[in-house]
Amino acid sequence: MIELKLSHENLIINDKLAACIGYFDGFHLGHQSLFNKTLTIAKQKSLKSALISFDPDPWVVLHGVPNANHLTTINDRKVLAEKLGFDIWISIEFDKDMASLSPSEFINKLQSINIQELVCGFDFKFGSKGTGTIDTLLSAQSDNFHVHVISEYKVDNEKVSSTRIKIALKNGNMELVKQLLGRYYQLKGIVVGGKQIGRKIGYPTANLQVNSEYVLPKMGVYAGYVTIDSLRYQAMISIGLNPTVKDDRVVSIEAHIFDFDRDIYNKEVSFVYVQYLRPELKFNSLNGLILQLKEDEKECRKVLKDINI
Repeated sequence: MIELKLSHENLIINDKLAACIGYFDGFHLGHQSLFNKTLTIAKQKSLKSALISFDPDPWVVLHGVPNANHLTTINDRKVLAEKLGFDIWISIEFDKDMASLSPSEFINKLQSINIQELVCGFDFKFGSKGTGTIDTLLSAQSDNFHVHVISEYKVDNEKVSSTRIKIALKNGNMELVKQLLGRYYQLKGIVVGGKQIGRKIGYPTANLQVNSEYVLPKMGVYAGYVTIDSLRYQAMISIGLNPTVKDDRVVSIEAHIFDFDRDIYNKEVSFVYVQYLRPELKFNSLNGLILQLKEDEKECRKVLKDINI
């Protein structure tokens, strides 16, 4: 997949494009309806397929906040887009100048990069202060610029949205998260050294250092997987403060990988969350913690026994 940047500088693309546009945090089922439409049009009309997104998040620029929490990082989204089969990823460099473009100026930007077919969601807004709407786009159609509007995507009679998924994550409702995403939720990061307490009690863990941009699931213990070098291993994953063995307020994200004994420090891995098991507990002794971990392991293995991902 080719990666290109669209800014105030002219971007020349010789190939005619079928493209979808949006921020696409989550790559959830609602977004996938746009992706599928774009890829179908590209194939039918022998066009290159493109996904157009924004970097950074327009919310961060428009509201002057230092960062925002997301279900995916931009690198996660690029990997997913390539797996879907997109030919080109176009990042719109979103800054104050880009935000100040009028709707017509923004449309001219899109038309200048040879977009023949544009796919967007029913609620897509653009241009200065979000004054550009679907009606604005539809009125700009021509023989060489067609707009396809995808209607609201619902699950259980409710719109699929990143906000809805974030709420489900905070509630530990991983079944709903998977239903809305179309895949299990995952955090990607680097394995770093810990305090080695898990190793001392027979449950060594891989400690994950993640981008602070990620939305973290509800604190507690999960059945899941750890992906290492494209291979998946069953694991017991925890997110929390580890109150039995430490008293700081630093959240730890760690996994005990079943039947695994390799040095994976400094490797990039993914923690995949399948099912929430229980909240974090504080035990009076390490023995109490060990007994609970043994029960957690049994439950994890039972949950994961028939899961295929």
